[in-house]
Order: sequence, then C-alpha cells, then structure tokens
Amino acid sequence: MASNIAYRPPTWYPPVATPWENFRRSPACFLARWLYKKRRIRRLISPSLALTKTRVSIVCISDTHMTQPDVPDGDILLHAGDLTNRGTFEELQSQLDWLKGLPHRYKVVIAGNHDLLLDPSYVARFPDRIYEGEGTSRSDLDWGDIIYLNNSTAKLEFPDGHSLKVYGSPWTEQFGTWAFQYPPIRQVWAESIPPDTDIVLTHGPPKGHLDLEGKGCPQLLKELWRIRPRLVVFGHIHDGHGREEIVYDAVEAAYDRVMMEGRGIVTVGLMAFWALWSWLWDVLCLPRSTYDGSDRTHLINAAIVGGRLTGIQQPAIVVEI
Repeated sequence: MASNIAYRPPTWYPPVATPWENFRRSPACFLARWLYKKRRIRRLISPSLALTKTRVSIVCISDTHMTQPDVPDGDILLHAGDLTNRGTFEELQSQLDWLKGLPHRYKVVIAGNHDLLLDPSYVARFPDRIYEGEGTSRSDLDWGDIIYLNNSTAKLEFPDGHSLKVYGSPWTEQFGTWAFQYPPIRQVWAESIPPDTDIVLTHGPPKGHLDLEGKGCPQLLKELWRIRPRLVVFGHIHDGHGREEIVYDAVEAAYDRVMMEGRGIVTVGLMAFWALWSWLWDVLCLPRSTYDGSDRTHLINAAIVGGRLTGIQQPAIVVEI
C-alpha cells in the first residue's frame, strides 16, 4: 500500500532556460539534441532485453524521498538512491523497513545525494548538518535482506543456474553541498565499472540521456561506451523520468561525442549525415543485421517523485531481461 507521507519540495528553483538560452550556451549541444530527438522518434524500445534464456523481471525505482509508493512485483527491485529527504538515521531506517517488506527475490539499493548519513566523508566534514551518535550510526541501520552497493558489484543468482552482475555507485556531479558528489574536473568513472557488468545502477544519468537538456555526467557516458552494459538504471533528474536506448551506431557515436565534449559543430554535421543515411536506408528497405540486443544499452530514469520535485508520483518502470 502506498504511504501518505508527502514529499516536501524546496521553496525555490532556478528558472528553466529558454530554447534560445540553451542555443547560446552551446549551439552544438542544442542542435545535436534536436537531431537526436528527431532520430529517436523512429525507434521503439522492446520490453524484453533478451539477456538470458529465462526472463527475469526487474522493477526500477529511484528518488522516493520518504514516499512509499506501490511497487509492482518482480524478481529484482532496483532503487537508484535518494530514499530520504534529510538523510537522517530515522528517515533511512523508515525507508529500509518499507523495502524489506517488499516481496522481490533481490532488492538492490544505492545511496543518493540526499542520503547524507551513508556518506562517511560528508558526515566527517559537516557534523553540524547530520548527526551520527550511539544507536544512530550507519552501522546501526538494519538492512535485512537488502543488498547495498557503494562502488561495488553484486552477483545475483537464479534457480535455473544463470546469474546477473549488478554494479552500483552513488556518485553525481557537484551541485550545492550534498553527499556523494564530486567536482566535474575530478575523474571518478574511468575504468571503474567491471567489463562483465550486466546492469549498472547509478544515482545520476549519463549526459544527454533522460537528463533534462544535459544535466547528466559526460564521464559516466564515456564509461558506458567502454563496457556497454545491457541495462542502466538511475534517477536524480526527476524531470527525466522514462526510458531510452543507446544504440551503438554512427549517429549515436556522433551525438555522444558532442555530449562528452560539450562542443563540435563539425560533429553535429556528421551526425546529420549519418541520420539521413539511416533514414534513406529504411526508406529503400535495405536489409539490416539481425537484432540480438548486443548493439544497445537500455536506459531507465526511474525517479518516483515528479518533475521539479512537485511530489506527484511517477510510476515504477518494469523491464524483462
């Protein structure tokens, strides 16, 4: 049953940039995003990712912020962080008790920037903002059967013998003074994810994908190109709720290069050329190679609390692999 605990949104938000302001800030990124949206209208996402012979249902949620929404049943529950508002022991334990009561075989959780107590360096730097005392420390939290990942991997095994490797990390680019954050000039993602990872669980999105016009991380995007996992689940940017695919083709390579570098009018022109070529290929009904799911990564922004932190609940997203 969904909880009636209401999310308390901030009282001020930065104004939303106009299209003209976005264009002036970065013409290449603006044009690349426009082309990418046009190109993606032609693509449909299959509900099954065909990673294993036996289908496994994965329920994706994030940014619950002290709400306890109705969650569909499934084999795996992934929570991509921001369980709480203030990150206190009491808030965290309340959310963990809720998650422990859910019926999923595996429940995998990472922290978000609001989950202050879980970041020991934040607690050490800001003892006036988050209290950790006897009986209310990280070690006193009762996780039950929940798997907590912090820049680490879990191998989830199933009765028929197959398994899935999940890598989880709470890192997001610095914005304000929150937990698990890093300045953009600091390299934290390079070769951090094991190459045999099936599912990546992060708090923030890769840049240019379900991230509200470029608020994601270019470092993370580059790392995803290196390992090419089947599924990436995140939240953090509430307005980006939904699903998308990274298809490892020439158009995607050009688009993501612009996102990673933040510039490149020539690359945008190359992207337009490959998009036109792909369109002509489809119009002429030329054959394509058989789709087996190995050429793409499925992205899920699973933020539950609605855009602009309004408190409106968005649905959990369920995929099968």
